[in-house]
Amino acid sequence: MPYIQPEVSKQKLVEHIISEYFWPIMNGDLVVEVVEDDIPYLINDVSIHDGVIDFLPADKVNELTPFITLASNAIIKKQYTPIELKCPDQPSMPKWDKEYLPKEVAKKIQEVLSKPNGFIKITCPLYVEKNGTKNTNISYFDIYMSKDITETMRKPQFLREGILIPESRVNKVRGYTSMIVIEAGLLATLLGDAENPAHTEWEKNATKFKNKYRWGSTTIDFVRLSINKILNLMNQGDDEEDVTILSDIFYLDMPENDDEVPDSRKQVERKKTGGMTKPPIIPPVKPRPHFYRLTKSQDGFIVNGPIEPFELRRKFIVKVAYDFAGASKSKALKLWDANDFDLSKAKNVSYPCADNVDNLKINGNTIEFVANSNEFSLSVQGFDHRRDIIVSVESEAILDEAV
Repeated sequence: MPYIQPEVSKQKLVEHIISEYFWPIMNGDLVVEVVEDDIPYLINDVSIHDGVIDFLPADKVNELTPFITLASNAIIKKQYTPIELKCPDQPSMPKWDKEYLPKEVAKKIQEVLSKPNGFIKITCPLYVEKNGTKNTNISYFDIYMSKDITETMRKPQFLREGILIPESRVNKVRGYTSMIVIEAGLLATLLGDAENPAHTEWEKNATKFKNKYRWGSTTIDFVRLSINKILNLMNQGDDEEDVTILSDIFYLDMPENDDEVPDSRKQVERKKTGGMTKPPIIPPVKPRPHFYRLTKSQDGFIVNGPIEPFELRRKFIVKVAYDFAGASKSKALKLWDANDFDLSKAKNVSYPCADNVDNLKINGNTIEFVANSNEFSLSVQGFDHRRDIIVSVESEAILDEAV
């Protein structure tokens, strides 16, 4: 008989079973019996709630309870607003954009989640196709998301056919509890082929997965980044461009009419011109081109490319910090405190999401990237909404490289 290590106890077994398999247990697909000293303990959809309190340590209870509650509302009470997204008309690579998640749908999601106890289920269809075949099939996954009034930073939970996939590389999001559920089907098979032996993450270079599926790597990212992408599209759909966001850095206070011009200035002008003369004709000045659009969101900011195309590729440097009393913009950025947030570690803030950029570098409070065209986007969310943030964007053309 094999030796059982002393740390393998009923307490530990029940703790791991509940933590790893709470969804299939609550769904009625799994019942577990743990026996110690000939005394059985049954874990099912009824007893699991008591098991959380009786067997899990306090920190684990606080971590797991929001997901147990979400699962209960999803499976047992079904207290959610359902939304089903539309699959593209033709087989194509999955992509989170405003065609897949239209503005009006993003607004509805935002409205539901802004209500007390707001809870939503989003069904996300997509095409799955194996290389070497002409059979393209539609599969899907479900997103369950609720608003968390405690504004706690939590990672989305991934469940493939009842197996919890930790996916440590996924960023935490502030103020939402979310679960991505992939039931049996072609998408579940694809993700299963990409899983490592420990079932802890999806690997794009996995032997069973690599070169097996069309759009395979993109499909993994489409699922893995779904929560952040939805939140970004929600913010973009609700925000308008803030053309005054930098107006307090520098400005020219121009008079609107001649009555507002000081008399001293009028007298000087008359002396120079020898009396009253017609004002000179000033040719119109060509406006300085804009290379980005900076907008505020509910708990962060978004940098989009300009409307007009680039003539050259451009390098961007974005810096952000919390504002504080008595500090200039440059001083606030210079005195950024790593205890407030760290973009590179997704500490107290969501990890930056960027589209259509190259050479992305993230360090502390600074983001650097190269934009090949004006169709780029950078979004950072999860800042403390009770504090003001300062954002600096610098841009320069990369010479001798036409777009």
